[in-house]
Amino acid sequence: MRRIIFSSLLLALAVTTAACAAASGSSGLTGKVWHLTAITEKVPAFQGVVPEADQANYTIEFKLAGNFEAKADCNQVSGSYTTTSSGGMTITLGPMTLAFCPEGSMSDQYAAALARTDSYVVASDVLTLNQNDGGTLSFK
Repeated sequence: MRRIIFSSLLLALAVTTAACAAASGSSGLTGKVWHLTAITEKVPAFQGVVPEADQANYTIEFKLAGNFEAKADCNQVSGSYTTTSSGGMTITLGPMTLAFCPEGSMSDQYAAALARTDSYVVASDVLTLNQNDGGTLSFK
């Protein structure tokens, strides 16, 4: 009888652990502050590499509870996100500070690109957010 109960508890623990891993972003999305390394946009056409010295100004951190915090140069933005098991993603921007960033800042461009995200891929410690217009954001 004890073996049956113990086996049942182990099975329940395994199922719960698997469910928690799936919910917590076992794909490697959460638990890390991602630094933007490159941005590509289709409309208007733009492609650029973020210099290593500026990468800390464009970050995003996905939290387990479906929220995120991001730095967009001199601004902070937060919001929520959802993912699907097939790699789909929706990012909903929430509050954002509205500081006037220096000339050459990609603050507004970065925030707008986050809002257009429709899927993601994490491979070899690189996060790629794909936009619904064909653009991409690459992070490390």
